Amino acid sequence: MAERVIAPEETRPPIPATLAERPVKGGLAYPWVNVELADGGADYRSTHYARYEQAWTRCLCQSCGQPTGDRAVLVCGPRQILTRRFDEPPVCPPCALYASRACPMVGGRTEVYPARPRVVAGHRGTKCADPSCNCQGWIDTDPEHSADQGGQPALPWYACWIRPGDYTVTAHKIISKCSDLGCEHERTIVNGAILNVAPLKIILIAEPGAGRIWRKLSLGEAAEHAARWAASDG
Repeated sequence: MAERVIAPEETRPPIPATLAERPVKGGLAYPWVNVELADGGADYRSTHYARYEQAWTRCLCQSCGQPTGDRAVLVCGPRQILTRRFDEPPVCPPCALYASRACPMVGGRTEVYPARPRVVAGHRGTKCADPSCNCQGWIDTDPEHSADQGGQPALPWYACWIRPGDYTVTAHKIISKCSDLGCEHERTIVNGAILNVAPLKIILIAEPGAGRIWRKLSLGEAAEHAARWAASDG
């Protein structure tokens, strides 16, 4: 296979107005839903749970933190297309377009998930004791959600256009320790949503190694494409 030349605008695309208030480093805007570090950096592989929950329950864009408006986009993989069960929170359309160009995973420029430890696992990941706060610390509220796919093959990414009222938020129960006394309590944790109706439209964003495609698929084409990749993923 011939080596694909990556244009600069694919890795450092113009930042949309929706992200004008977000911190920028290395030419990229930090997503609102990711953990922001006390040193000014961010961990793109770790989720700030309080924001994750707000994104689903209030249909806020996970990138800019603002309401998505009358259309939201669910960025997902093959299994989400087939089951209509989603774990990635909504994105507004301008931020979805930006992510398809700025994120190496979503943009198909990466063929495997990173196997290196997450940034928060190191000295930069000083943890906050309050999982509901919006400070620049963090706490791993839900280990199940925080598990990543390090070293596993990447899969295609799709964008599903929906209306904000088209999904039902889902949750599960976990046992969580108090930060001060160490006692354990059962908590209900939001873990995603089920789409109640078919998406308004589906875009194939990218395939791993092939780069950004951004092609509209019919519902049948999307299901067939996703089924092929889900089968290969085991």
